[in-house]
Amino acid sequence: MTTTQFSKKNSLSPETQRPSASESTNINDSFVKPQSLLTTFTAGPQSPLDIEEVLFVIVSYLDKQSLHNCILVSRIFYRASVRMLWTSVQWRNYTWTDSFISEFERYGHLTIELHESYNADLDKIACYCTNLRELRLNWTQATDEKLASILKSSPKISRLFLYSCRTLTTRSLAHIAALTELRRLELKNMVNIDKASLATIFRSCPLLEHLTLEDVRLDGIALDSLGSTLLQITSIALTRSSPTGNLVRSLLRNAPLIKDLSLARNVHSVLSKEDLLPIVDTYEHLSRLNLESCKGISSESLVALIHTCPGLERVNLSGTNINDTGLEALATHCPKVTSLNLAWCSLFTDRALQRLLSTCPRLIFLDISTIDIISAGIFSPELPWVCTQLETLIMIGINMTRPNLSVQTNHTMMFSQLSRLAALQDLAIGGASLILQLEAGLPQMAKLSNLESFRIKHLQTELGEDEIRWLIDAWPKLKRARFESGSLPTPWYRYFRQQRPQLVLG
Repeated sequence: MTTTQFSKKNSLSPETQRPSASESTNINDSFVKPQSLLTTFTAGPQSPLDIEEVLFVIVSYLDKQSLHNCILVSRIFYRASVRMLWTSVQWRNYTWTDSFISEFERYGHLTIELHESYNADLDKIACYCTNLRELRLNWTQATDEKLASILKSSPKISRLFLYSCRTLTTRSLAHIAALTELRRLELKNMVNIDKASLATIFRSCPLLEHLTLEDVRLDGIALDSLGSTLLQITSIALTRSSPTGNLVRSLLRNAPLIKDLSLARNVHSVLSKEDLLPIVDTYEHLSRLNLESCKGISSESLVALIHTCPGLERVNLSGTNINDTGLEALATHCPKVTSLNLAWCSLFTDRALQRLLSTCPRLIFLDISTIDIISAGIFSPELPWVCTQLETLIMIGINMTRPNLSVQTNHTMMFSQLSRLAALQDLAIGGASLILQLEAGLPQMAKLSNLESFRIKHLQTELGEDEIRWLIDAWPKLKRARFESGSLPTPWYRYFRQQRPQLVLG
């Protein structure tokens, strides 16, 4: 065939390219029909387990060993299990091995939560963790630049925890302010912080709901620059940070949705009624209040505060200036209280405490530890406790020599009152005047059939042989027992272990 003939035969003209009838039939038969083609490529999964997102939700309930086993099942199980294994990484649990580093470089993009200690490689975290939602840095040598790199790689971080990162400066707060989706921020044991940076975080992070500043110097910080900016914060904890009255007032004025407030252990902060109550409805939604060791808040301010908190459920007033009027306010205006800590308070009387315990039926946790301030008068049968749902009771240091009755009578009243707390699971007692004797009514305590933990802090005398044998046989659900300050003679420890081998002795 000549070149000319070849060109003509392969010409693109309609005449030369039109197939014959027989050829057309063969061509049509050789192609898949459109309907069958659609059916071939749109067939769905045969089982829900063939959908990776569904399988991922299922494997999220498995432990690590089960996840490792699932890796060997199939490809889709492998992908879902590996994704779950790398969702949360605790760097401190690993050593610096080549295998871990190579796996981290391969799967770091799957990590959602990263808990890092002092020995992690922050550069690798910034490079390979691009989808973080939660980041915890503990005792790390992070610099402002390295933190900025991590936050830039994972701009959708919503929970950030920086503990004892002393190398960070106020510039790091500017990088934190760039996290527009930040909802929870906790800074602990960091010295460097200023009011401008703090105000910037409040303005730049509109979704911020939880703020914790612990061991952070706030004594010279005011937030007047916030103006009328409303915050979405529902939880504020300023612990051991000596906040100024101006700072507390500004935060509370601009946080109308506050549900959880903690000013614990700010022994040097003097906070007035105006600081704690900047507006009338400040605590409309408040359910948790922690003012532990806040000696700078007066009794009158505490009373005014309690009057405006009808929804309080968990209250810690240990080491404060709470007095009889304050307890009356709690009993009258806070009927929902389930947890109450009044340890080491010295300004209220037995009568006020007993009235409170006779009007708060929802109490589940109660700590009334003291140093001979509270007497056995709180156990008087005249006003029986209505908090029969108590699960935890801590009452160390009760003076059992008062009121003016015999010591044995005081102990009998105590055992009788405690025996009514059938739901009690954790009991801690002790004191220089406390005596556990069968003759005083100790056997009544056998009614505490749900007791799981029993702790004796101190007794006037060592436990007797009969009392020890009674304790061994009592409370079938008891799991932990602790005898401090020589309450249990040393030889009896061995006997206790022999008779109750499953018991954890402190």
